[in-house]
Amino acid sequence: MSDTQSGSPRAYKQELKRDLSLWENTSLVVSATTPATGAFIIAPVLFGLNGTGAAMTFCIAAVLGLSLAYCWAELGSAYPIAGGDYTFIARILGRAPGFVSMFITGPVQAVLIPAVVALGMAEYLRVIVDVDANVLGAVIIIGGAVIALFGVRLNAIAVTVLLVVEILAVVLVAAFGFINVQRPITTLLHPEVMDAQGIASPLTLSALIAGIAVGSFAYNGFQGALIFSEETVGARRNVARAVFIALGVAVACEVFPVAAATLAAPSLSELSNSANPWQYVLTAIGGDTFNTVISLGIAVAVLNAVIALMPYYARILYSTGRDVAWPVPISRALAVVHSKYGTPWLATILVGIGGAVMILLSDVATLTTWTGALLAVEFILVAASALVSRLRNPGLERPYRMPLWPLWPIVAIVMSIAVLSQQVRADLIVAGACVLIALTYYVLYLRPRSETHFLMLAPPDEDLRDSTVEVAR
Repeated sequence: MSDTQSGSPRAYKQELKRDLSLWENTSLVVSATTPATGAFIIAPVLFGLNGTGAAMTFCIAAVLGLSLAYCWAELGSAYPIAGGDYTFIARILGRAPGFVSMFITGPVQAVLIPAVVALGMAEYLRVIVDVDANVLGAVIIIGGAVIALFGVRLNAIAVTVLLVVEILAVVLVAAFGFINVQRPITTLLHPEVMDAQGIASPLTLSALIAGIAVGSFAYNGFQGALIFSEETVGARRNVARAVFIALGVAVACEVFPVAAATLAAPSLSELSNSANPWQYVLTAIGGDTFNTVISLGIAVAVLNAVIALMPYYARILYSTGRDVAWPVPISRALAVVHSKYGTPWLATILVGIGGAVMILLSDVATLTTWTGALLAVEFILVAASALVSRLRNPGLERPYRMPLWPLWPIVAIVMSIAVLSQQVRADLIVAGACVLIALTYYVLYLRPRSETHFLMLAPPDEDLRDSTVEVAR
């Protein structure tokens, strides 16, 4: 059943500054996807889990990414709203699933994902600065939040410059790896895992499927085109393009360097069991100086990701405040936009502080596997929305329509369920706890206040061609 507010619903007021071009949006999104982070911070987790199957795992995760890209492109062009996933999930599946999505992609991921990126960057900086990685990571994330306060266009310009360094680092590492191959390419097609003694055993199907969650985390962020839609000129037509461009760049930047490292590492056992697989590979193929130079390049590249992720998650928190998802004083504070820079400044500060605290309390591997399990839950909600939307609201204006519907949403749901089924108990407990907390809050606080809280209004589109918003209960 659908529910609209009395009469035609109000549209969101255009408060964020709309001055991003397609390519500026794409630069922010590609940077938020963090190609260098996936290759140099998240891939080492896969080297340990899946051994020589890391590259294969990334390829399979790319299929899941493509199926979700079709869903995000269609739904994002239909609902160009800064909150991202939850804004269309709530309108299609209902407010309860929408709040679960909002809780996962908002406060939870806003703390987890920037923390993973900044902590990973700190590990590479330690080649020249002997400082505790957790403390250094906290400083990095606070610095990224400060930069994010000065406007999204300034962010876009900054990350575009740093993105060149990021892509160059990825290309250089991949090239050196392929030049110094130690084993045939068929190694990638017959994946094995290595124990600490160097004894190889075939990669099991269950381990391969479990690794897809980590691979998906590496690609996560290409849906960020939706997050910046209220600041993008021509959002309805440009959101879908930015989604596919960002995914393509992310896949190339993960698969090639990971494959190169697998083929170039002198010892696969060392690659799988090293505390820092990339520094092992870089030192082996180029020496200590090469490792230091490339590690600095990687650190600069990952700084780009930190700068891009701050406004990314700040806008989700801003949107939750605008939708009154929290008690009124908190919601009003999150929705405050800086009068000069047009940025949600308090939401940005909270993302920085939350990430810094998380860095001081955890490690990369734990944060990565937690996030992978949470993403699988989110993917199911996104794909289900793409299925239900066509059935429930066939007349909705869709500037982009995915081909072969309903194939892609079904593929995404099946793969995501398979990934969840292979996660370790601790990660499933974290994901389940987040869902339970979100549903409890919705039932006890939001549902009794449905007339005043968690409101779904029309997007502040440039031409407001579609001012009708339906919210499924």
